[in-house]
Amino acid sequence: MKRLLKNESGASAIIVALVMTLILTASALALDIGAAYVEASNTQNAADAIALSVGRYLPVDENDSLKINIVLNAASEYAQKNEVENFYPENVIFGDVKDGKFTSVTISVSKTSETRLAKIIGVDNIEILKSATVSARPVGSITGAVPLGITEEAYNNVISTGEDHVIIKVGGGDGDTGFYGFVVLDDSNGNAALLEKWLKYGYEGENYVGQSLPVATGNKTSAARDAVEYRLSLCNHYVGYGGCIIDHYVEDCPRVMYILIYSFTDSRTVQIVGFAPFLLEGSPSDDEIQGSFIYTNISYTDRISEKDFGIYTYRLTK
Repeated sequence: MKRLLKNESGASAIIVALVMTLILTASALALDIGAAYVEASNTQNAADAIALSVGRYLPVDENDSLKINIVLNAASEYAQKNEVENFYPENVIFGDVKDGKFTSVTISVSKTSETRLAKIIGVDNIEILKSATVSARPVGSITGAVPLGITEEAYNNVISTGEDHVIIKVGGGDGDTGFYGFVVLDDSNGNAALLEKWLKYGYEGENYVGQSLPVATGNKTSAARDAVEYRLSLCNHYVGYGGCIIDHYVEDCPRVMYILIYSFTDSRTVQIVGFAPFLLEGSPSDDEIQGSFIYTNISYTDRISEKDFGIYTYRLTK
């Protein structure tokens, strides 16, 4: 009987030891997995932050090594700010080529979460790999538009032919391709003083794709002349080289305007289908506004569009 009790006691001790080992192992794994989960969340946040930091440079021409290096340097800088170690150019992948331009960048970040208690079962660390993709998207709304525009057909013709030095305002709207005149950006009467103000400083409200607007009547020659002279005079870039021109420009220069791309719903009303960046140039005629279409990126906007006219915002897409 004593031998039986002793055997049962020994078996119980073994069972208790096994159970305690399992409990300790589970606890160790739970604690270290919890720590790894927190580290994984921090790693994802770092990848997101780095991706967003370079989104403003998109799209990037495939052959523009200077801008590609700007993106790489910006990514490296934000990696340091987010305490990401072992971050290299290979962690930055350009993708989604459209019309010869990269429209997305994917950032990959890896970290090693060192275990503490799990070492007792031979798990020394947990490898973490996270990524984030930022993509350029055509804007669906904008603040700061000027009261000018052309039809979608006219824009597509200009882009397909590679034409620069385009006239987008002729007299009271007597252009050869579609309406070339002023558009009233709100529900006001669009008098000359207001149109000149918008042309100088941009409309302070928001315009969006799908919005219907009336066209302005009359020539408004003085408004065009004074506003163009004002914007041209504010450019202080590339001194001695003509300022901002199609060959070299700064994207936030006052010479860069946001114009409307639209379709007609009737003879006096247009509907916005998009927005395009337009680099203002001098013109020999007071009632003409001339310039060249470019590409630019602006800050975050709530609305995006399927149609691409050269103004982009950016989004985390993965």
